[in-house]
Amino acid sequence: MRTEMPSVSLLQKSPSSPVSCHATGFYPDRAAMFWTRDGEQLHHDVDHGEILPNHDGSFQMSVALNVSSFPAEHWGKYRCVFQLSGVKEDHVIVLDRAVIRENALPLLPLIIGAAVAALALLLIAGVGLLVYRKRNANEKPLTAASSAELIERLNQPSA
Repeated sequence: MRTEMPSVSLLQKSPSSPVSCHATGFYPDRAAMFWTRDGEQLHHDVDHGEILPNHDGSFQMSVALNVSSFPAEHWGKYRCVFQLSGVKEDHVIVLDRAVIRENALPLLPLIIGAAVAALALLLIAGVGLLVYRKRNANEKPLTAASSAELIERLNQPSA
């Protein structure tokens, strides 16, 4: 029977959102993951995720901790603990701002994309206006003389 240890990381969407401890790539699927403070398992402000399969036959899971209720200077007291069935040693990560990966959408690419889209729309509108003006420049404006001539032609009997 094979045993594969996970890659464990801390993720956070924004500074005000919960910190998620995420383990992926482990096998078998008999595993536990939880948060502790000073060695005591936490149950309050914790959201346990399910064990989910990965495409390669391994598994993943996460457990989130709401960090908004305690000061940042106490973060070192918190630990994410991953336990895999059949493995004696736990995988432990200390809650530390320096190791948290933010998985929020980066703003700079969004701003650049919006600016490029706006410029493209302006360019298309400008080209459309030039084409419209060029087509309409060849048409002569309707004058009283040309209007009378048109009416006369329309009133002639057809052959």
